[in-house]
Amino acid sequence: MNDTDLMRTLRALAGPTARPGLTPLEPRGALKGQRVSVPYTPRTRTGGGIASPLTEPAFAAREWWDDGWKTSDGLFTIPMPKKLVMKDANGEEVILEFANPKPVPAP
Repeated sequence: MNDTDLMRTLRALAGPTARPGLTPLEPRGALKGQRVSVPYTPRTRTGGGIASPLTEPAFAAREWWDDGWKTSDGLFTIPMPKKLVMKDANGEEVILEFANPKPVPAP
């Protein structure tokens, strides 16, 4: 008996070796119907959103940019808001801050 026969005999006695293979895939298609129960939890007011509508409590609370926005001919300056203070539907304060408009150079 040569080495090849001996190895073949030993492998036959040990049994077939399991080759590492891929895991079986789950079947595709619709899932079977299931009953699921989820406990009710009431909404909290700690969300990050704003409740509309926004209302402005006082016009005097507005802040304006000093230079405003000049028309292209330089004759008029349109006042531009810097900051608006609003209230949302929950009574929370909402602050809108606007960027400084770059004035258009006069001709």
